[in-house]
Amino acid sequence: MKHIPFGTTGEMVSPYCLGTMIMGTQTDRPTSFKMLDRFLDLGGNFLDTANCYAWWSGKTATGDESESLLGDWMRERGNRNEVFLATKGGARLKSINRVRDAQGNVAWDKVVDNYEYLSTHALRKAAEDSLRRLGTDHIDLYYVHIDDRRTPQEETLEVLNNLVKEGKVRYIACSNFRTWRMERARSISASNGWASFTAIQQQYSYLRPKAGADFGINVNVDEELLDYLRANPDVTLMAFSPLLKGIYDDEKKRAAYYNWHLFNTDDSRARLDVLNRMAREMNISNSQLVMAWLLHHEPRVIPIVGVRTLEQFDIAMSALDIRLTPEQMDFLNKASA
Repeated sequence: MKHIPFGTTGEMVSPYCLGTMIMGTQTDRPTSFKMLDRFLDLGGNFLDTANCYAWWSGKTATGDESESLLGDWMRERGNRNEVFLATKGGARLKSINRVRDAQGNVAWDKVVDNYEYLSTHALRKAAEDSLRRLGTDHIDLYYVHIDDRRTPQEETLEVLNNLVKEGKVRYIACSNFRTWRMERARSISASNGWASFTAIQQQYSYLRPKAGADFGINVNVDEELLDYLRANPDVTLMAFSPLLKGIYDDEKKRAAYYNWHLFNTDDSRARLDVLNRMAREMNISNSQLVMAWLLHHEPRVIPIVGVRTLEQFDIAMSALDIRLTPEQMDFLNKASA
């Protein structure tokens, strides 16, 4: 992989970020290690995790699993300095037992009120615990995982700035923020001379959700955010769920996707039709074409590739070799009902 600039930080990162959310839970340790090794062998260096991954995976998961596995892998391989490591705080649960029963069933309506959120104490503890689990003295990119309307932004941003001053965090970012909330935070940081958000992580894919679609705590990229990013190249867009749970090549999986009702529009059908035709012409899958579209996107997007198997990993990596012309990108971008 040819590395690309990470905003205006001076850092160079791989065009893909490997998402490790289900490593250590749904993806077992040997497979996770093989995937991580293969990613580095291909030139990848950008890894994404969080301090809550993946507590919902079964009866005994705690949220420590992904960070702990990454810590073990980096220690065994001795490769911490080869990795640009991102993790997050704020969406860990105060008590899993309040939202998950003995059979592992989750009461999702209780989750939002159980987040630790972004107070000074909660965020400081979250970062320190992540450093311990990851077995490192610094985090390259530290996200606030969710927006917190209960805690003053000044309080959150000050503790983030202190973590940067202490050398425990190099860069900060936000996830699942509305554009106006991110801009307000960046203005507060600028006025105080504090570290400022260098990236925003949102759900983003080729299909566009219907107007007013409610994803709960998650936020999907909209045109306002894209317009903001075009004018502010110092902020990088990180796209999670770029393949929307693998719905692009499987009509049955699409129909069963729990959020399909938020995408089931004439606009989506028109864009799927364009994908189908172009993918057939290029002899690639729809999913590969979506990933290639993201890799050619303006403003720049770094997709977070979260896969469960090595086969899925190899398919995602193959999109790196796909070249789209400006005419093809224009055709994909203008597809609409």
